[in-house]
Amino acid sequence: MQQPFLMRTRGYHDSAEYGCISPPRVKAEAYSAEELRNRQANAGLLQLVSAYRRYGHLSSNLDPLGIQKSELLDELSAGMYGLCEDSSVFDIKGIVTPSNDLPMSASLSAIVSALQKTYCRNISYEFEHIESRAVRQWFAHSVESLGSFDTSPRYTRYHELLSKVEIFEHFLQKKLPNVKRYGLEGSEAIAVLLDQIIYEGAQQGIVDVVAGLSHRGRISLLGTLFGYPKDELLRKLRGGNEFPDGSPWTGDMVVDLAKPGTVRYDDLDTTVNVDVLWNACHLESGTPVGMGKSRIKDINIARTMKNKSHTIGDHVLAVSVHGDSSFAGQGVVAESLGMSGLAHFTNGGTVHVVNNNQIGYTTPASHTRTTRYASDIAKFADIPVIHVNGEHPELARAAHLAVAYRQKFRKDIVIDVWTFRKRGHNEMDEPTFTQPAMYNAINKRVSTPAKFEEKLISSGHLTKDAANSVKLEWLASLNEAFASSDTCAAKEPVRAPRWRLLGSSTSYPVEKTTGVSIDTLYEVGVKSVAPGDSVKVHPRIERFHIKPRLRRLQDGHAVDWATAEALAFGTLLKEGYNVRLSGQDVGRGTFSQRHAMFVCQDSEKVYVPLNHMDADQSTQSSGQQQQQGKLEVVNSNLCEEAVVGFEYGVAVEDPFTLTIWEAQFGDFYNNSQTIIDGYIASGETKWGQQNGLVLLLPHGFDGGGPDHSSCRIERHLMLSNDPVEDHPVALPNIYVAYPSTPAQFFHLMRRQVKRNFRKPLIVAGPKTMLRLASATSLLSEMGPGTRFKPVLDDPTISDPRAVKRVMLVSGKLYYDLAKLKSEHPLGQHAAIVRVEELSPFPREELYSVLSQYTNASDFVWVQEEPRNSGAYAFAAPRVKRLLPVHAEMRYVGRSEHAATCSGVETQQAAEHAELTRCAFDGLRGLVADLVIDNISIQHDQHQSLDEPVASVISAEVSHRWSNRPIYASQSSDQ
Repeated sequence: MQQPFLMRTRGYHDSAEYGCISPPRVKAEAYSAEELRNRQANAGLLQLVSAYRRYGHLSSNLDPLGIQKSELLDELSAGMYGLCEDSSVFDIKGIVTPSNDLPMSASLSAIVSALQKTYCRNISYEFEHIESRAVRQWFAHSVESLGSFDTSPRYTRYHELLSKVEIFEHFLQKKLPNVKRYGLEGSEAIAVLLDQIIYEGAQQGIVDVVAGLSHRGRISLLGTLFGYPKDELLRKLRGGNEFPDGSPWTGDMVVDLAKPGTVRYDDLDTTVNVDVLWNACHLESGTPVGMGKSRIKDINIARTMKNKSHTIGDHVLAVSVHGDSSFAGQGVVAESLGMSGLAHFTNGGTVHVVNNNQIGYTTPASHTRTTRYASDIAKFADIPVIHVNGEHPELARAAHLAVAYRQKFRKDIVIDVWTFRKRGHNEMDEPTFTQPAMYNAINKRVSTPAKFEEKLISSGHLTKDAANSVKLEWLASLNEAFASSDTCAAKEPVRAPRWRLLGSSTSYPVEKTTGVSIDTLYEVGVKSVAPGDSVKVHPRIERFHIKPRLRRLQDGHAVDWATAEALAFGTLLKEGYNVRLSGQDVGRGTFSQRHAMFVCQDSEKVYVPLNHMDADQSTQSSGQQQQQGKLEVVNSNLCEEAVVGFEYGVAVEDPFTLTIWEAQFGDFYNNSQTIIDGYIASGETKWGQQNGLVLLLPHGFDGGGPDHSSCRIERHLMLSNDPVEDHPVALPNIYVAYPSTPAQFFHLMRRQVKRNFRKPLIVAGPKTMLRLASATSLLSEMGPGTRFKPVLDDPTISDPRAVKRVMLVSGKLYYDLAKLKSEHPLGQHAAIVRVEELSPFPREELYSVLSQYTNASDFVWVQEEPRNSGAYAFAAPRVKRLLPVHAEMRYVGRSEHAATCSGVETQQAAEHAELTRCAFDGLRGLVADLVIDNISIQHDQHQSLDEPVASVISAEVSHRWSNRPIYASQSSDQ
């Protein structure tokens, strides 16, 4: 007997390390010897059945408008495979699955009839493209054996939902005809489908659903299926706020609304929580957010329930509703689908519902994609697709199969629901301008709810009186809600239980210390590079990473950036926090600096040392044992928008996990700008939803060229609502920092989760500073009583009165300026002040430093970025308000430039040398002015300009700082 073909797969980086979750591997059932003989004996029939499984969808009745016709395919003709109708009876064992309609022995006509009914009616399937034979086998068996799927016990609920949606749409059209609501008319069956999906999930143990909704139908689904209070919803539709008057939250478009709800199933005695996602308007951007949120929600529920046999997706189901054109057109969809099965991104499978109304705004489907179906993009990710006509009860069958597949394989699946759009793109559009034929067909149709009601009444499942009762009761409730919508009390944003453990972020906190005992730092540092007994480490890592770190710690020397980061992560883990570090190549680090994971040179298994600190590593907190947290090292796929969206979803679901996304180079964040703008930077302002996501963006002009040098600090600062004119009372929406020492970075990371509120943090991270000998920190700088300092004064200044020039700088440029200053004969007359935190701008801390330089008359902002980039434009007006009367702040740096920088390394180096030289130009003249100012007081002292002049500075010189701001006292201890 011929040996089966074995597909070779690599287990590279397959690991039992924390967070590495693979979907369950399901083996295909082997054919018995009898089945194999039957397949060989009836090869023609086998080919026919295979053709129906692969091509049956092309002959199915999917379009409710009848515009796209089904095809008659030669591939579905029995004659093509040498079969003809006669009295023969075929044994179907091992060829097609028997069902109530198809016995084990059947005639050709009976087999063809069963195949037609299964694959070519109002529902069809695409699964033959999937690599796994187990999946193909399961799908074929499931759809062929299902036969008639009786959903009649739920007809009353379907009718109620359809009626509510239709009446709600008509009500809104009558009461608020000029409001764009992107209604569900023509697609009302989406409500039934979603309800059936949740119902099927509830029967499988699902307790929470994370629902991402598109614009189309969002209002109707919220008001009917998901229980959004009708009076609050109508208040918003009438132009009111979804939050109480006077609330700090600005709200969002009506078609982006969200609120947690519940769906009750009395026959199951079950209530399912539904977490409807807030949605930024960029189409499909919510898809990865829902993936991240559902994954961490499921893990946390399992942890709370102490479910040791947990499989990802046991408790939480993600459902994502898409428009047809956006699903086919938006790149973030492909990114999200592509990472859906990855070990650190899987959520146990998302059920994707494509509301396919066959048009994109005014663009016909033929111009929105190059493929037949809107769902075709899913096939590259090995995802099965169920196509279904949105006017037929097969919707319930689709939901049943989709959830069953998801629960079996814990992977994504797509339901492509063919519907139509009753009105234009919005209710004020005139669709016949561009689609006259389509809308001629639409306007002649009886609505789906009306058709379904008529069917139920004629079949005896429902009486006319009962149907009218449902509609009249619902209409009365809508009228009542409309009447009270003007005066109803909107509610503050709902805070999930974990978020209720934290406070608000409305006022400036008194920052607590984030230092750790020296013994703990030493212990964590040593264990951060301790390989497991069975792990063979690469010799270069041993020589250049492990041994140098241990030597620095043992000798008490200052430590580098990677060590400080490991100390921050490790000490947080010891305190019970989890850390999720995500991005391209983050395990090793873009610059081979981190090595948070070791890859065994023999087995390629991954080992994360910080997850293997001693088994008794738990600490005592308030007399209770606290379990050590875990570091999840996530080497992501090569995309940005979907990954950052996913990490945002993790951050908003779990505020006690330090969630970090690191760009390979800072410039690469720009592919995720949609997520940063619509969610990270503005989510709290719009929705009252805090998030503590950290973006680490390597930054610095070091010859990398225009696309590997800048994290675009200026763009992040433009997103900050830190005010220019006044000392702020409330915290800004985002924190932006450009730290210059490992200790500062250590404190930033720890501060992010030690506070009792959350704000996103953008860090312009190091590149050359990673290995710069002077960019190191002693453990004492991270020890007890220490914290992050928004401003660092010049440590070389012994007499502030001798300073005539103050240079303000952020980040790595400090070290170049400090070196030049140490070599300059008048260096003591220049102070280099580091602004480590840019948003919120550290007014009080900066003033405290600047005001000690009483004789300074020249203030300079120095940066390596072009003038139209970097922090200068943001900082200049804020610094100006801190300076003495009539003082100005000069700019030193590159001139305006369209590109980030030159791509010619020699030119970039020359520009850098010039700008650092210019930072010290004119210092001799300033020192001369200082001497002249004091001649009248110290007239008998004679010194050359190159000698120190501190001795000729009199305390009698008037203090220039006459406009000191009055700062509000800091009283909140957050």
